[in-house]
Amino acid sequence: MKKTLIAVAGMLAMTSAVSAESWDTIRVGVDAPYPPFEYRAPDGELTGFEIELGNEVCQIVSGNDCEWVVQAWDGIIPGLLARKYDMIFSSMSINEERQKRVLFSDPYYTTPSAFFAPDGNGFNPDSSDGKRVGVQRATIQDTYVTEFLTDAEVVRYTTADDMIVDLQGGRLDAMFIDAPVGIEMLEGNDEVSQVGDFIKEPTRIFGEGVGAAFRKRDTALEEQVSAALEQLKNDGTYDTIMQKYFDIDIKL
Repeated sequence: MKKTLIAVAGMLAMTSAVSAESWDTIRVGVDAPYPPFEYRAPDGELTGFEIELGNEVCQIVSGNDCEWVVQAWDGIIPGLLARKYDMIFSSMSINEERQKRVLFSDPYYTTPSAFFAPDGNGFNPDSSDGKRVGVQRATIQDTYVTEFLTDAEVVRYTTADDMIVDLQGGRLDAMFIDAPVGIEMLEGNDEVSQVGDFIKEPTRIFGEGVGAAFRKRDTALEEQVSAALEQLKNDGTYDTIMQKYFDIDIKL
């Protein structure tokens, strides 16, 4: 009996070792530029809150920085499913629609969305008849505006950069975007301001925070990433990185 138990224990240990994946490099999909979360520094290197946090996660899980793969947002989930990268670490809100397609880590931050408009143009999200409102394609902001601003003309962009150029050039009446991104991109522009309050509801659209996304079968990697995020929050690394990029607390 004792030998049998030892043999069974050995088999379980071997099975566990086989099922626990090890990673030398983790390829990570990211939509850039999207400051302050991810953008290129003057030397061309990717930087930002999620780049720094993601590299810390990858160091814990694999011993190396992430291998970053830049991907336009509207193709970021298809790219994951096509195995172009192993996870998405790019401000992806956890909501019911996305959970049908991908597996999420524990959430690692939450942030509101907000409307931004040129001063004095009279834009009001509660009365937007005929107004041109910009959103980044396939985002939660796109979903929200499409559902709730039915009298507006929704203009969809591949990148937030292009949307802001059109807002500043007078080709949009307003844009709807993650609040920290709008604040960062419009810093120093005295002619554009936030309109109305921060928006984080309804939960079915905005979700309950931002998480890393994985293919549904990659449960081992999700567990390791979630554990790494928890470790970084507990040891103070998360707060150090967050305070470098934000004046508000975005931690859940």
